[in-house]
Amino acid sequence: KKLKGSNPVPVQLPLYRVENDGQNHGSSGTNDTTTSLGADIVAGTLDQSPPHGEFIGLIDIVHMRALIYPPGAEYLSIEDAIPTVVHLSSLEDKDCQPLEAALDARRDLITSLADVDETMEDLYLHAMECEDDENDCPILSNISTSQIQSSLRRMTLSKSIMPTMCGAALRGIGVEPVLDGVAEFLPCPLDRLPPQLSLCADSNRSRQQIQKHQQEEQTQSAVRLGHPLHPSTLAYVFKVVHMKGRGGSGDGRVAFARVYSGTLKARDTVRVISPSGLAMNEDGGKNKKQKHPTERVGGMLELSGGQFDNLPEGKCMSGDVCALVGLKGVVTGDTLLLTSASTDALPGDQTNGKKKKSKSGKNNDDHWKQYMEGVHLAGLTSPKPVLTLRIEANSSSEQSRLSAALALLAVEDPSLVVKETPTNTLISGLGELHMEIVLDRLRREFGLEVRTGKPAVAYRETVLFDGDEGVETDGFVEYDRTVGGVQLQGAVRLRLSPLSTSESSCIPPEDPLVTLSPETREFFNMDPLASSDEIEHKYPPALKALLSGARGSLKRGRLGPYPLANLTCHILEVDSEMATSPDTMPGAMRAAAANAITTLLETLKNDGRLVVLEPKMTVEVSVPTGRVGDVLSDLTTRRGTVDDVATGDDNTHAKSMVHAEVPLIEILGYANSLRSLTGGEGAFSAEYKGHAQQ
Repeated sequence: KKLKGSNPVPVQLPLYRVENDGQNHGSSGTNDTTTSLGADIVAGTLDQSPPHGEFIGLIDIVHMRALIYPPGAEYLSIEDAIPTVVHLSSLEDKDCQPLEAALDARRDLITSLADVDETMEDLYLHAMECEDDENDCPILSNISTSQIQSSLRRMTLSKSIMPTMCGAALRGIGVEPVLDGVAEFLPCPLDRLPPQLSLCADSNRSRQQIQKHQQEEQTQSAVRLGHPLHPSTLAYVFKVVHMKGRGGSGDGRVAFARVYSGTLKARDTVRVISPSGLAMNEDGGKNKKQKHPTERVGGMLELSGGQFDNLPEGKCMSGDVCALVGLKGVVTGDTLLLTSASTDALPGDQTNGKKKKSKSGKNNDDHWKQYMEGVHLAGLTSPKPVLTLRIEANSSSEQSRLSAALALLAVEDPSLVVKETPTNTLISGLGELHMEIVLDRLRREFGLEVRTGKPAVAYRETVLFDGDEGVETDGFVEYDRTVGGVQLQGAVRLRLSPLSTSESSCIPPEDPLVTLSPETREFFNMDPLASSDEIEHKYPPALKALLSGARGSLKRGRLGPYPLANLTCHILEVDSEMATSPDTMPGAMRAAAANAITTLLETLKNDGRLVVLEPKMTVEVSVPTGRVGDVLSDLTTRRGTVDDVATGDDNTHAKSMVHAEVPLIEILGYANSLRSLTGGEGAFSAEYKGHAQQ
């Protein structure tokens, strides 16, 4: 379900050792039977249950070879755990069961590839035309291993198929072929386009200027910043953890980063560009030149399993991942740039030692200018929290430790939201399991026992629209009151419309968007074609107050204290008799916008078109087959919708899988109920899907 459009295609078969006619195949005969793949070695296939025997290896049906691992490979050294490779083409017994199963599986693999790959389809049809009496199967004899490998890679890169392998990692079986498959089938950095970058200077330019600049950049050079061959360093921080005694920032902060282009070395000085910081600056309406902090990489750690050893002369090339220490203010999603751009010429930009000009007469100076102005990747977008929990320390002396611990956890986990007030501390996350993990980490890593309150679910409100048609106010909604001896007068006409069209009734909520019509911009003497970013930086105080009033009123619905979601508020017209009063105009615009939205929402509430959205979870329940009926009945009482039931064999110990959608409020504490229903044999996992109508 998570890889829609990708069909699992087996490229390996498991090998089992089974008892044959009561004979005891001890260690003395192991080498003879394994190398010859005798009668006690059988291959499992997809259309039958695995044989009752010992899993000893696998058959690679692409290269037509068997890999047989020594007994106890998980306890042996790397040298002693090397599998025995048996090429099936060299077998003397052409009628042995593993060879027959491998040939059938290879034929099925080619047929599956021909269904999705036009090149393989042509080879398949040509092979069928070459059939003669000497070849029992022309497909196997006329299609080579290299052609199968090329087809597998093409279709994997296009996400049409998903190569499926077998193995047992805990037993040390099948690990090496998986690593070979990663290098053979999956894309390398050169197979992907450079990441989409945004210039920090774009906040002061219109959208048309940004699009024009991006088009010019794409036509000028094929090697852009972020491409593995570009000389300037660009890195992305995708994870931040805290390791005591490792990080040099005092709190043990270690930043895991991927280098997209250039080279990052220990002791380098980097600029830290945070997309979240840029967004906060834009919302604040400050038209200042963004100043990015600089930090020095204190060192690098070697990534080797669970061991992190210091690298005195650490260096990370493009396409690699590194662990950086000494960066005090870096968080997940930040972009790292060096303080100076590389002066090396781009690949293909030199001719006989001279710089090669582009068609527009520009050279590497453009790339240097962009780099120094600052560029950043999109960053990390975390889902909105759906569950809030109130916590407090056992004593006032531990409150400061709790605040410091939550600050560290929030840096590591961007989906964790912490709000502290003088009276309580609220943590919000993506579900009950998320909250349990946070509380467990507070207990294990920081030694803090906390008291918790009752969980609160994050509800939202929205409007039921008739298709894509919006809902408008009945003309101008006028606001005219005297507050504190000051008259506030204004009128606003607006329309509410759906933010986006989606066929699904359960989607993650999006915050409302407030837009301005050309008439509204003209009222405030603004350029009708100005971009939203430009308006945010150049609007007068009255327009700022108008937007603030509209956004503030959309944070509380009429059915409860729930914010509105998934709608656009388009301000059509504005009128006021106080346009010449700069002191009172902002207050009048804020109140008029809030009053117009409140009036329209009250009308929609009376018409029954205002509804509450509640978070829903996708639930997978593993349950004994004999208890499926009890679990389905329980899910129904919890307002759940059962999507699918995969039943197991009809025996006492068989398991079945139930897929359902259940409101989050209904599965709080579900683990205890499921344990009671199934006698302790049931288990479940829940994942947030979106908000749907209650």
